[in-house]
Amino acid sequence: MQNINKTLYKRLKLNHAYGQLIALIFVPIMVLACVGALLVLHETSHSAKAQQQYAAVAILSRYQHIAEVLLQQQFVENTILSQQVTKNSLQNMLQEKSLVSVAIIDSNNQNLSNIGFRKADQWPKIPTNIESFGPISDQGNSIYGIELKVPQAPRHLWLVIELDNQPLQLSRYRVFIVLITTGLLTLLLLVLCLNFYSRRWIAPMYEIRMQLQRLSADTLDQHVLVNSTGELRLLQRDIANVVKRLHFSFLELKEHTEQTEDDLRRTLDTLEVQNITYKQARDQAISSNQAKSVFLANISHELRTPLNSIDGFIHLMLRQDNLTHDQSLYLQTIRKSSAHLLALINDVLDFSKIDAGKLELETAPFDLEEAVFDVMDMLSPLAAQKQIDMAFYYADNVPRHVIGDALRVKQILTNLISNAIKFTPDGEIIVRVRVEQDQKQHYLLHFSVQDSGIGLSGTDRKRLFESFSQGDASVTRQFGGTGLGLAISKQLVSLMQGQIGFEDNQERAPTDKGSTFWFTANFECPAHHSLEHPAFPEMHVVSYVAHPATATVLRHYLENYQVQHTETLSILDLFSRLNGLKNTSDNTWLIVDHSGDTEAMLKEIRGRYQGNLAVYGYQMMLDPNMLHQFKARALYQPISRTALVNLLENKPLFEAESHTKFEGCGLQVLIVDDHLPNLIVLEALLGELKVEAIKAMSGQEALQIIQQRIEQGISPFDLIFMDIQMPVMSGIDTTRAIRSLESTLDGMRMPIIALTAHALADEKQKLLKVGMDDYVTKPIQIEQIIQILTQWTSDKFASSTSSVSKNEKTVFIESVDPQILDWKMSLQLAANKEELAQDLLKMLVKSFPNELAEMQQLVELEDFPQLEHVLHRLYGATRYVGTPRLQNISGQFEQFVSTLRKERRKADEQFIQEVLRRLTELEHAIDDVTAAAKKMLNLDE
Repeated sequence: MQNINKTLYKRLKLNHAYGQLIALIFVPIMVLACVGALLVLHETSHSAKAQQQYAAVAILSRYQHIAEVLLQQQFVENTILSQQVTKNSLQNMLQEKSLVSVAIIDSNNQNLSNIGFRKADQWPKIPTNIESFGPISDQGNSIYGIELKVPQAPRHLWLVIELDNQPLQLSRYRVFIVLITTGLLTLLLLVLCLNFYSRRWIAPMYEIRMQLQRLSADTLDQHVLVNSTGELRLLQRDIANVVKRLHFSFLELKEHTEQTEDDLRRTLDTLEVQNITYKQARDQAISSNQAKSVFLANISHELRTPLNSIDGFIHLMLRQDNLTHDQSLYLQTIRKSSAHLLALINDVLDFSKIDAGKLELETAPFDLEEAVFDVMDMLSPLAAQKQIDMAFYYADNVPRHVIGDALRVKQILTNLISNAIKFTPDGEIIVRVRVEQDQKQHYLLHFSVQDSGIGLSGTDRKRLFESFSQGDASVTRQFGGTGLGLAISKQLVSLMQGQIGFEDNQERAPTDKGSTFWFTANFECPAHHSLEHPAFPEMHVVSYVAHPATATVLRHYLENYQVQHTETLSILDLFSRLNGLKNTSDNTWLIVDHSGDTEAMLKEIRGRYQGNLAVYGYQMMLDPNMLHQFKARALYQPISRTALVNLLENKPLFEAESHTKFEGCGLQVLIVDDHLPNLIVLEALLGELKVEAIKAMSGQEALQIIQQRIEQGISPFDLIFMDIQMPVMSGIDTTRAIRSLESTLDGMRMPIIALTAHALADEKQKLLKVGMDDYVTKPIQIEQIIQILTQWTSDKFASSTSSVSKNEKTVFIESVDPQILDWKMSLQLAANKEELAQDLLKMLVKSFPNELAEMQQLVELEDFPQLEHVLHRLYGATRYVGTPRLQNISGQFEQFVSTLRKERRKADEQFIQEVLRRLTELEHAIDDVTAAAKKMLNLDE
């Protein structure tokens, strides 16, 4: 709109003085004059018409009575003489000013008497329903009339007169001529004023503009003419003075510029010398940074190598059965100290990798809820020691399985939660996870850790996420730490495309204390994920939990599971409700808090209630013997949804894991390390696994051992653990030499596992490029050794322990439809443990008859919510065994049955028929899996 106004302003020349004069003075005055003339014409015309109307009323009033008397006499006598008298009287009326014609007209518009210039038949039709009328315009004149009261007349009579309008027109013309004359005089006066204004102001201003336009750097010394008067003359003098000052300033500027150019040339020469110096300093800084990286690599190796020996020997000693209590306590203390030292080393190395921009996040599917709970469960003993309540709330719309870096998420949460425990003398710690943004399959999740600790001052907050920084010196002395945890967490959150921050709880509520640390992170969600929750509509839970946050979380979870929940406010309230509970019902659970004298409380409860009972509290605070004595289950703090569902389903607290004891009989492993304690530790750990270990303290010795075995015709090693940093010949050079030696032999390739203390970025990729197969960071644990041996020697280990004909089993596996039974997938799901895969398959097949019988009974009873629960259980079991077709059918069947609950409708005949069809399809799939599984298991027996 503003641009349009500017364009219109320029087109109408309103940006010039003349245009402004015309627009602001001349045009408004002319508009006012025209409007005034119109108003004057209108008012004079109206006044003349009113004056004519008053004259007509006066004439009619004067002659109304005379006309009534004459007409009355005329109608009584009805003679020619009386008619003549009436006309003479009307003839006298024509002497009135501007009166043209007079007539007497009846209600039928018949002219009884007519005098004047208008003929009797030319009078217009007059209104007969009123006593007087007018004016009526006709033939340029105005007609008025008044009713005559003549009782003897057969019809109503009106006296009508015609007045001439010519006097009105003449008066209007006179006014119009006067207005025109006044307008012309006004216009002439305006033109004279504009002429005077233009000569007095505008012309000199244009002359001043022309003089300024002719000015340039070369003409500043020319004289400026002053030929105006008044204020403009003063303005021209001021302009002339300014031009003179500009001329002198220009001369000074020119001189200063020449001097500046000389100074600039000298400065550029100095900068060139400084650039050379800065380049040398930059090269030195790059060299120092490289030296720092090398130093970190070396120091990590030097620190991790002895830590590997310490941790390994402690592990071996702790496995001894003849240790005293004090010895075991000392060893545990040493192990915790070494773990703490290793954590400090990892923090420094992580900080170095982040600072160098070499830290890369892993991308893999993981269970987010389980990851968060694992961190809280790991740190719960520290909270239990300080009697701090912990609660964990996982929002309903947060996906459980996401794609991201689980290790780094755990690292951030460990830093935040451990800090909260460290700086909270008493109170509570609440961890929450919710969805910040949801964009299709990408989620921005919000994590928060709220505590009721000491909080932070305003000065401390500014340095909170800085490296090697803590709250203040006293906090450092009291609580310890390196000050790297939050700095590393901030960088990790940035890599996850999120933010991290801090809030003071008192700013939210003056009565609260402590602080809340939060961070956001981006995760990708798998294409097929479900946010559904199991339903227990027939389950009844009575609870007493003293911690309000935990009680709220428990209430919310139970509402989502459709559980009938009764929440009590105190122990006494709980005791009062026990008599009304069903003591023997499996659908009733009593959850009580671990507080005060737990044994006395359980004794009192069992005196009134004999049903399902769970005690809520920290694992280290609950005595298993006491729980067994009172037939109670443990519900560990903080509450997880998995533990709660297992409790409601009356499953074991922890799912029993099928551990296959590793027996490495017949396996031969070569250990290459220049550090003798590491060789002793690895030899002892492998010896526990019944694996034969051959030691080599250098790369040359390892090559000699391999060459001797080849010359003697001995089978190659099943696996090689190779240290990286060794004198004379490094692990990388040794690996290259081994691969070169293998290239001369057909079909020979030994798995080489890098056993290194290096932990810098891209280390694994570099080692894999030179020919190594895997990478393990010191200190190594026995679980890592088992995983490595299982992964890289599973085929040899299976062949040495299995009594099944490999060819026969291979032929059967190839003949079975992989949609019915995919044995390779089963092995992958069982971490390449064949015995575990067989056990899982046996368990699945063994459950088929009971599952089918239960489903058939539920379909007959039309109990579709429970049918959905059974199908979900079957679908979950198929996910751990390679049965793609059965998994697909059971999953689709579950989704179909769940539509009844989601849409909140009753089952109709069509729905039941579809359920029967899908049940038949499921039975056929179960039969196919059962037949294939029995054949497979018979081959293995």
